[in-house]
Amino acid sequence: MQLDAEEAEHVAEVMSGLATPARVLILARLLGAPATVGQLVDELGLGQASVSNHLRILRHLDLVVGDRVGRHVIYHLQDEHVRAMIEQMLSHTRHA
Repeated sequence: MQLDAEEAEHVAEVMSGLATPARVLILARLLGAPATVGQLVDELGLGQASVSNHLRILRHLDLVVGDRVGRHVIYHLQDEHVRAMIEQMLSHTRHA
């Protein structure tokens, strides 16, 4: 498969965005079900500001989407491509 320079740069940006354990934890948690910032804070043991910042970056990379429901924003994976990518990365690291 050939990539042009722009595609390669975008792939590298996404991969760089995944190079933080907290973001991987958030994405792995969202594999199971959508969640609010508060749920992610409680379940992952990360600070609220940290989770919010990581979600901002994951949104920028088009890996997660936040839908407002009343006063809350519920985050979920962008689409099945992201789900498959995260599942494959987890499978690969568990196998290695």
